[in-house]
Amino acid sequence: MKAAQHYGVHQIPDIGFSNAYLAETDGQGLILIDTGTPGKEGKVLTYLASIGKKPGDISYIVLTHPDADHSGSAAELKRLTGAKLAIGELDAPRLSGEQKLKEARGLGGAMIGLFGAFMKVERVKPDLALKDGDSVGPLSIVHTPGHTDGSISVYKPGEAIFVGDLLRTDGSGNLKLASPNMSRDMDEVKRSTEKISRLEFAMLLPGHGKPVEEDAATKLRTFVANGFR
Repeated sequence: MKAAQHYGVHQIPDIGFSNAYLAETDGQGLILIDTGTPGKEGKVLTYLASIGKKPGDISYIVLTHPDADHSGSAAELKRLTGAKLAIGELDAPRLSGEQKLKEARGLGGAMIGLFGAFMKVERVKPDLALKDGDSVGPLSIVHTPGHTDGSISVYKPGEAIFVGDLLRTDGSGNLKLASPNMSRDMDEVKRSTEKISRLEFAMLLPGHGKPVEEDAATKLRTFVANGFR
């Protein structure tokens, strides 16, 4: 992600089939956004070492939502780094174990059940339950529900937005909405997408697929104007 480095954003390699990112801040430590599936903490620490950073340099771990492929290594990374763990307030009970990790019907429910049979996620109580408009260091929190009740996007004003599973990209780098089979409310997904399309950013960093590294806000507005196609 050479372009991403310009904005102080790093995509952590070899994290699995979801994306995890590091955001640099001015004098406030690093912010880790999502953690991959269980057992990926070593990948995060290896990448930190490769850029001359230590575990304690991570000040916050922010989860865009609590699905296992995004929160799976959160508990262990919280222990290893001493970072504060944050998630959207409506998703906090799922992360802590007060509610089921994910509920979905049909094919999505079957896939989640199969996924859960092979993957055990350690539940952990977050330090921060984030609301729309909150800040984590220099990053702003945008409540973007639809994939889950409490899904958030993490916004570095004018530069980058981390959208979790609200949006994804295909093999050609084209924007796609969240997977209908894995999302709670697709109408809400569309409303959340329209919401972030009114922001300004150069890069859009999804939870799955390659980041959109240039003119991302313009591309997103075109995607919305074309009926999410």
